[in-house]
Amino acid sequence: MERIAAGTRSNGTAIVFSTALVLRLALFQFPTLPSILAERVEISTPITSFKRLSEGVFLYHNGVPPFDGGVFHQAPLLLGLFYPIMSSPLLVNTLYILGDLAVAYMLLQITAIKEQDSLNEKKIQQYGNKIEEPGMDGLTVAALYLFNPFTIASCIGRSTILYSNVAVVSGIWMGMKRNKILAMFSVALAAYLSLYPAMLIIPVILLLNRGVVDRDLRKRTVIQSATVFAVSLASLFVLSFVLVNSWDFFASVYGTILSVSDLTPNLGLFWYFFIEMFDQFRPFFLVVFQIHVFIFAVPISIKLRHHPLFASFLLCTIMGTFKGYPSVGDASLYLGLLPLCSEIFKYMRYMFLIVNLFLYSSLLAPIFWYLWVYVGSGNANFFYAIGLVYGIGEIILMIDTTFAVSRRAFEALLPPETSGEAAFSGWDRDVVQK
Repeated sequence: MERIAAGTRSNGTAIVFSTALVLRLALFQFPTLPSILAERVEISTPITSFKRLSEGVFLYHNGVPPFDGGVFHQAPLLLGLFYPIMSSPLLVNTLYILGDLAVAYMLLQITAIKEQDSLNEKKIQQYGNKIEEPGMDGLTVAALYLFNPFTIASCIGRSTILYSNVAVVSGIWMGMKRNKILAMFSVALAAYLSLYPAMLIIPVILLLNRGVVDRDLRKRTVIQSATVFAVSLASLFVLSFVLVNSWDFFASVYGTILSVSDLTPNLGLFWYFFIEMFDQFRPFFLVVFQIHVFIFAVPISIKLRHHPLFASFLLCTIMGTFKGYPSVGDASLYLGLLPLCSEIFKYMRYMFLIVNLFLYSSLLAPIFWYLWVYVGSGNANFFYAIGLVYGIGEIILMIDTTFAVSRRAFEALLPPETSGEAAFSGWDRDVVQK
């Protein structure tokens, strides 16, 4: 029976991955679709645009410093990756498809490791009158990522956020496998590509340390991991200098991310706010906005130290919500990580509202952009308003999932004869009264 079940799972995995591959290859065959999606501000941003990457490769190919024109704001090693294949659309498209498949495969493996950890720690136990069921299987998690419309649109639009997502998921996977070197290198690579994933170093270290009781061993893991991260990041910077023979990429890549100097409209909160901002107030609010992205890393990691996988999801959601240049590629990452914590779904209260907010903003954002830019019957407030709706959906998602994790952890402490729903409601009411 075990062999039959294993064979069925193997066949199911082959079918899901093959279908995802064929779907992407078919969509790439439409000659104008990749170009149309690449122009969408919801998919491509100044720091992830394939069009700008092509411009950077063209300048580099012709001996012109790619960071001098103020157009190219992406990591130099992406030049080295795309320079040999940019003339072949088939190879470029294949690279993007392989990136999506790699993320799905890593999510599959993370789910398997999590299930094994749950069995070893006997976490599937009776809570009150209910039996705690295991989460989604790995194939379902991978399928939800591969067939997410945000994932497909980001892949066909050839947004380079995909490679940052690959590095982030790789870091989580290696953290689950307790491989310090590859985990920290992956997080360093993600930070090198888009800066904000540097905050994931804390939950990934927590993944490396999960189940470790010896305090000295935990400290040694922290020190070694931080050292590997620093050395890896420094090595990537040195390789970048060797490639472009200049340190100008620091200001062009990370300076643009931090200063938000390119105010091209996107799904985020920065561009409209700073367009309306007086210049004398810009530095103060810029610091406030950027600190707001990073300030959650330490308290969330401390509060959720027993749930490092969920902490990784939550920090990825914060990055996708509050960073300067968000896109649907960021949503594809945290929505891909969310099913890894599917055991909390039954504790969530606003799932219907969250789904509708995402659908509402996804449908109306292109319409409002068209009314503003092409028809002229709307204005920037239309598009920014729908961006706010999208952001509200992300914020409610963060709040609701955090509540669900807290509620599940509370019910785990209840005596077997206590009803979880009634006990939690009473506990919550007592806290409010106090």
